[in-house]
Amino acid sequence: MATDTEPVSPSADLPAEVAFRLGCQVLETREQDARELFEEAVRGSGPQMLWRVAQACLETDQSAYWMRRAVVTESEPGGITVDPGVLPILGGNGEAFTQHWKIAVQSDDPAQAIEALNAAELRLPYVLENGRELSEEDADYDTADYDFYRPNYTAVDVTVPCVWMDCKGGMFPHMARTALRIVAAELRKAGVRQAHLFTPPAEDLPASWQ
Repeated sequence: MATDTEPVSPSADLPAEVAFRLGCQVLETREQDARELFEEAVRGSGPQMLWRVAQACLETDQSAYWMRRAVVTESEPGGITVDPGVLPILGGNGEAFTQHWKIAVQSDDPAQAIEALNAAELRLPYVLENGRELSEEDADYDTADYDFYRPNYTAVDVTVPCVWMDCKGGMFPHMARTALRIVAAELRKAGVRQAHLFTPPAEDLPASWQ
């Protein structure tokens, strides 16, 4: 009979939710690598599971790997695509973990892209760390659950073009997912049907944004 101290091994018939929960337990004990269990969880599951795994793996050596896997699920082949390096999680190997909160747009119509980013800038301050986008009424009348963090500030640089979110380096996969969806939605509203979302390297941004 297996004991609580024996390694947990994935199996072909292990339900996704069970594999996910076992993976989370393994992360807590740090007695073995949880990646196989998480791979079992995402196999055959929808994109939501990848985002849950990315959230679960924050501040581990798997953070960047799962974030890259999760963001590409927002890509629309032949339409608005998402680079695996967008909103990356950085750090590890002795360095502090952080997330790079900048979304740039590459498209054939920079003017429409800037229009979309300006519209997105107005919505992004209302996105909570759990991915929920507040209504203006909730934000204005203090009825939201402020136990959740939201961006301190947002801005657009028309020269990139790029929208920046000041999140103090915090890591919030669900917020990232909603931010990508907002930018994609505003691009479509502006008439942009094909674009690529990515995060530019720090040296390509204004010094005040680095």
